[in-house]
Amino acid sequence: MSSLFDLSDKPIDELPGYQRTFAPGRLTVGLSLPIEQDAEAEPKDALSNQIRLIQKAERAGIAAVWARDIPLRVETFGDVGQVYDPWMYLSYIAAHTTDIALGTGAIVVPFQHPLVMAKRAATLDRLSDGRFLFGVATGDRPEEFPAFNQDKGKRGERFREHIEVYEKAMSTTYRPIRWSEGKMGGSDVVPKPLARRVPLLATGSCQQSLEWKAAHTDGWFMYHKGLEMQKKNIANWQEAVAKECGVDVFKPFLESLWIDLHDDPDAPAQGGHFGYRLGRNKLIELLHSQRQLGISHVSINFRTSKRDAEEQIDELIEYVLPTLDKPTE
Repeated sequence: MSSLFDLSDKPIDELPGYQRTFAPGRLTVGLSLPIEQDAEAEPKDALSNQIRLIQKAERAGIAAVWARDIPLRVETFGDVGQVYDPWMYLSYIAAHTTDIALGTGAIVVPFQHPLVMAKRAATLDRLSDGRFLFGVATGDRPEEFPAFNQDKGKRGERFREHIEVYEKAMSTTYRPIRWSEGKMGGSDVVPKPLARRVPLLATGSCQQSLEWKAAHTDGWFMYHKGLEMQKKNIANWQEAVAKECGVDVFKPFLESLWIDLHDDPDAPAQGGHFGYRLGRNKLIELLHSQRQLGISHVSINFRTSKRDAEEQIDELIEYVLPTLDKPTE
């Protein structure tokens, strides 16, 4: 392992978290945290059970787990994700796992100081031995912006500037950095990441053009949009990557999918906005169709499921995951 102070020339596709999750022509499955419904109701029991379920998923070959950055409990939204701060929560998970990738889906960049963000991302990258996947977003809950003294209408501009400062802090040593809210000179942000950078994933629109995302990030993480809409998104993404980075460059497309796995394996799919209630055979069909479209990773969310989450994970492990190693017919 390189010194904490040294820049690395290792490409990100040599990092274990990236390798476990992404490869051209392959689709992997991850889990969105918390895995079980109402995990925050009994904090002590829920935390130990989350770790147990994550370890089970890791042993079975599930590629990644994803934590969300929800700074405040907003009364009109209700959803608070895994409740715990994502940086600290993923560090805790890193200490209890060895192989599974650890992702954010996503950190709200306008609320982060860019230098602190660089230090946290590189720290988690180091502590996890290269398993961290850094999903970033602009945030969208109106109540949060005044609480952080931010103008929601300028979140795209602030996001872009913070990412640019973050990238400079990650990739240089003692280089002066100036931006609209500060300057750094005669000092440096450490540790440095294990590779040239921590894999950076744009989540949602980020209030940026597709070309900007293709040039400045390493993948695009989108909500479930249905096969036809996602087909267009993937084609546009691949075109932007080819234009900005070259025709041979691979940058993955990811999807977040809410699932309520029916106990009848042949149950048809119902729903469609953020996901479906469906049987495992329809889920297998869906995942194979998504792989054909060019989706590299699907993060499954069991949060609102009617069935016990562990039952669904067991079914996923026994019946669904093995089919992803086979070619689509």
